[in-house]
Amino acid sequence: MRILVVDDHQLFRSGLGLLLSNIYADVEISEAGDIDSALGRIAGKPAFDLILLDVAMPGMQGMEGLQQLLEQAPGTPVVMLSAIESSDEVFKAIRMGARGYILKSSNEHVLEHAISLAMSGETYIPSGIFMDSGGRLLAPTGTPGNRFDSANPLSLLTPRQRDVLACMMDGSPNKEIARGLGLLESTVKAHVKAILKKLGAANRTQASMIASQHGLGAKKPENFGAG
Repeated sequence: MRILVVDDHQLFRSGLGLLLSNIYADVEISEAGDIDSALGRIAGKPAFDLILLDVAMPGMQGMEGLQQLLEQAPGTPVVMLSAIESSDEVFKAIRMGARGYILKSSNEHVLEHAISLAMSGETYIPSGIFMDSGGRLLAPTGTPGNRFDSANPLSLLTPRQRDVLACMMDGSPNKEIARGLGLLESTVKAHVKAILKKLGAANRTQASMIASQHGLGAKKPENFGAG
């Protein structure tokens, strides 16, 4: 896996590179200290599998740097790195096409999970930023509404978590869910853990019962996206 780390602080780039090397045995890390250098890097071959981009760095006014990278490398997921815990910044980056927003205060498990989601076509967002006073997820402006009202515990789940839960209700194991939804098995495990926590369920059976009681139907993984 080839990862480009774009950050104007060399010490942070080096530290993140070491951390990524500890997580992934086969990773190749490249670094860039500004947007122009990053654009030069992605013009080369072979292509990068992932770009980790600092939000607050020279050339990033108005997220112009993100836009340039997305245009030059449309097939490469870009995940933002930031010390700024601002829902406005997160919404802006995700709406523009970023595949995630990782807080620099996050631990290596969050980093690995976020990268796993981004590489599987999903989007990672730090959920704590998007919680209202009642613990429910807020939605970015202009996105479709949740068909489950705020009193329904299923409203706490992301659309992908509801997909995973629907497969759990059918009794599908994690490996089958991962194959059917096009996810990594580790990503499915992370979703299952989050589902149980959000629903206050002790196990998969209890989570399935809660889902059934609140209007979610079971579905086999291979049937998602059909018809």
